[in-house]
Amino acid sequence: MKDSVEQVTGKLDLELKNNGGSLYRPRKGSRNFAILRVGKLKGLGKIGAAARHNLRERDTGNARPEDFSRNIHLAGAKTADEVLELWKERAPDKVRTNAVHALEYVVTASPEKMAAMGQTTGEEYLRDAFAWVQEKHGAENILSAVIHNDETTPHLQVMLIPIDERGKLNARGFIGGAAKLSAMQTDFVERVGKNYGLERGIERSGARHEAIKSYYGRVQAVENLSFELPERATGRLGVFGREPVAKYHERVAQNQREVLRTTTAGFVAELDDKDRELENKDRELASKDRELAAKQKQLDKTEAERRSEFQRRHTLEVACDIRFYKGSDKQERIARFQKEYLSKCAHLPEETREIVDILLEDMGGKGFWHIEQERLDREEQERAAQEEGEILAARNALAGYEARSSDGYKIANSAEEHQEIIRLLKENTTDAQYDRFRRGDLSAIDHISEDEVFRRQLLMEVELNNRTTGFEMSNELENLMSDNRGFLKETFGEDRDHGYENER
Repeated sequence: MKDSVEQVTGKLDLELKNNGGSLYRPRKGSRNFAILRVGKLKGLGKIGAAARHNLRERDTGNARPEDFSRNIHLAGAKTADEVLELWKERAPDKVRTNAVHALEYVVTASPEKMAAMGQTTGEEYLRDAFAWVQEKHGAENILSAVIHNDETTPHLQVMLIPIDERGKLNARGFIGGAAKLSAMQTDFVERVGKNYGLERGIERSGARHEAIKSYYGRVQAVENLSFELPERATGRLGVFGREPVAKYHERVAQNQREVLRTTTAGFVAELDDKDRELENKDRELASKDRELAAKQKQLDKTEAERRSEFQRRHTLEVACDIRFYKGSDKQERIARFQKEYLSKCAHLPEETREIVDILLEDMGGKGFWHIEQERLDREEQERAAQEEGEILAARNALAGYEARSSDGYKIANSAEEHQEIIRLLKENTTDAQYDRFRRGDLSAIDHISEDEVFRRQLLMEVELNNRTTGFEMSNELENLMSDNRGFLKETFGEDRDHGYENER
């Protein structure tokens, strides 16, 4: 239990030399100090987080929600968003990245003294403290001011923008250095604290001032701590009617749970601020990473442009030197330059390629355009030869069907052969030729065969494909296809195995 107390309140060394001062601190219960703390807020993120805490826009572990209505709004904004808007209205045009954007004052007194004052006197003390802050910084620079009565010890919290007489952010001008802070504490006690019987803290005591959120966490936790075990309840007759052991143990456990809860509650706000601070730093680092990436991209682009320009000038200079070279090995130089040039010319500007091509051709060589044209011609010839080979193979395949066309009414003996015939027809015709043929124009495939019977047998296969693919058949086309089938029936009149007389 002792360790828990020291964890919250800190350990007081009874050796005078280790306390950093000439006097022992007053024991708890007899303290009547005026308490004034001021903190620096850097960045709008911290201002917003502090405003949400002060204006109760987020959960506050050491505050009682049922007493929120007892808080007193003295001045400035009533929401965190309004606090940020007020700051932007008052802020100068240029703000240093490391500038202190706002100051936050917390004013109270020793907890036992605040309790002794009572609500009315305590509120007067905090209002006078607010007037002192206004006089020091100017009412126009107040962002928000609230008296919190929803915590164990009432206190005033004021957020403001530290604008000096020049209209600049100047937190250092107000609270910079130990001497100024000490003088501010003394001035506050002389002008405000003494009117309420409050004293200044021990000057130059060596005590370190904690962050505002951490300090209030400790104050609230200490005020709520009670490490004494509750007495076991008894009945009217003493022994008889005594509280059951199980119930007493449960009450003790509940008491200790409350102690632990209040011990940790004061640190919740500080941890939240630390989390937000880390988030802000992560965002700043991410922003810097993006800036560095953009700068690197621009540097890479500039370097690429520099290299391109160097290559362009170097190529032109070498081409001109060779053009006017008179040595016996000129042709060898031309050949070497042409080889090197052709390996790099794709990355050169078109205007540069045109100039170098003209110089090379004047020297009897071949430039990029000439070589590229030869490549395209060669690829075109290869493509034409490939297509010719494919067409020849398709025609040879169709020739096989033509060879057996006189054997019977149909040339396709299976669905697979039907599909192959349609494929071969499309490979041997253009889209326009195939479209004409599927509409009954036999002349569209004269280049495939001059045998009318074979062409009509192919047309009958195309008719079947038209129907299976949903091709729209006009009445005229239906009649034409019917006539085509009639012609084939007459030609193969003795061929009854195919049952053509039962076809549609």
